Amino acid sequence: MLATRIATALVVVPLAVLGMLYLPTFAITLVFSVLMLLGAWEWAGLLRLRDTGHVAMVLATAALIFVFALIRSQWWLVAVDNLLIGAACIWWLIAIGWIVRYPNGWAAVMGRIDVGVATGLLTLVAAVAAVTYLHQSDQGALLLLAFFFLIWAADTGAYIAGRTLGRHKLAPAVSPGKTREGAIGGIVAAMVFAGAGAWVLGYGGERLVGFVVLGAWVAIISIVGDLTISMFKRHAGIKDSGTLFPGHGGVLDRLDSVLAAAPWFVAGLHWLPSTL
Repeated sequence: MLATRIATALVVVPLAVLGMLYLPTFAITLVFSVLMLLGAWEWAGLLRLRDTGHVAMVLATAALIFVFALIRSQWWLVAVDNLLIGAACIWWLIAIGWIVRYPNGWAAVMGRIDVGVATGLLTLVAAVAAVTYLHQSDQGALLLLAFFFLIWAADTGAYIAGRTLGRHKLAPAVSPGKTREGAIGGIVAAMVFAGAGAWVLGYGGERLVGFVVLGAWVAIISIVGDLTISMFKRHAGIKDSGTLFPGHGGVLDRLDSVLAAAPWFVAGLHWLPSTL
């Protein structure tokens, strides 16, 4: 299993890096939108919908992605796009409360199909909006690359620290394998990479410090994304959301951290000190 995971990563990561550096924003949006449509199919599985429900979830996600892509180019509707990203940020804060109390109340609220569908649509569409925003901004390719390296650093740091030092469970009711030591390792790794990323981006002074703090928050909220998808999977009684990536599972298994962290990374960039 580990060999399969490594082999998949060796193929996917270089392709992702090259794509972020050299593809235009339209292509980045298109590729990520396709991934989110696959994620929508998997989300329908988490809600245990029938085949028609799977198709409806994908079509609804596609329609919303198209609508927001259409209005993104209209200056008088830019606030709508920001509202979508802001709403996603709020949802991921609410998700922390569900992680703490799980499984209490989950079936009665988040386990409802209407709530689950609404959450999925917000999560998937906002992620596309956030990735698009990052890539089309100043230093867009580098910013998007820095974001994904923060996610990968946090994931790798958490894995290494958890395997070597993990003793205390982080959220045993949700994901028994995750530890507090692993979470701390992921946060530290993300902060180190944030410092390196700030240097590449030409940040210094207060902005560099702010970017490192943002890196820590990205790591924290990425864990929230991971645990939230784990709650949906546990409620559905499945181990993986899909099988797209050999050894890694489905789109939601691999991009759960991105779903939560992308909107918050965009929001955090707005709050960075202007001093370089």
